[in-house]
Amino acid sequence: MSIKMAELMKQTGETRSTLLFYVKEGLLQEPMKSKPNVHLYTNDSIERVHMIKTLQNQLHYTITQIKQVFDDNSFDFNNGVDVLLQKLDLFTGVKQHNFKTIKDALEVYDLTQWSIDYYIKEGVVEIHNGYFNDSSWKTLKILSNLRSSSKSRELLLSYVKVAKELAVLEIDLGTELLNNDNTNLAQEIFLDTILTLKPYIFNLQTKLEHKRRTDV
Repeated sequence: MSIKMAELMKQTGETRSTLLFYVKEGLLQEPMKSKPNVHLYTNDSIERVHMIKTLQNQLHYTITQIKQVFDDNSFDFNNGVDVLLQKLDLFTGVKQHNFKTIKDALEVYDLTQWSIDYYIKEGVVEIHNGYFNDSSWKTLKILSNLRSSSKSRELLLSYVKVAKELAVLEIDLGTELLNNDNTNLAQEIFLDTILTLKPYIFNLQTKLEHKRRTDV
């Protein structure tokens, strides 16, 4: 299935010049020209443009970085669940670059083997093929710095408990959205909920609690 430029503009909210720029930069495939003035784009162009906008607006990626994302990943935009999880991996920064091991963590951070095993078991950090991804490595540093606080264990256990409960509701939400509308819009709503709405509400409550205490 193919779509005309006018429909692509309507579905994405982008201007003609922006879409032509994406084609020039290799972010969109060259359109098929059925007639001299009729350019037909592949149907997944809508999803690709939405993803470009998300990378620009949420992660502040440059065009060069976005090109690298598309070069490094193969996105099947027709497979809603798989590409949604693939996007979630990408947008939460779980790429593996430094290849740090548990042994490295024990040498660098003030953590015990038991505590690292516990964090892995409870889903606080992730290890794959014996290596921590970048986000997990940064999380281990935070956990190491928190060890001196008497409230840190209580807070961590609360985070884990709430996160597991939310994960069930979030996956149910994602499944419902995709069942009702298996398009990029459903994926975008899901990712906005996970990446924007959730941290906003959590951080807002922290700010409001601080305000309640200082206003007393």
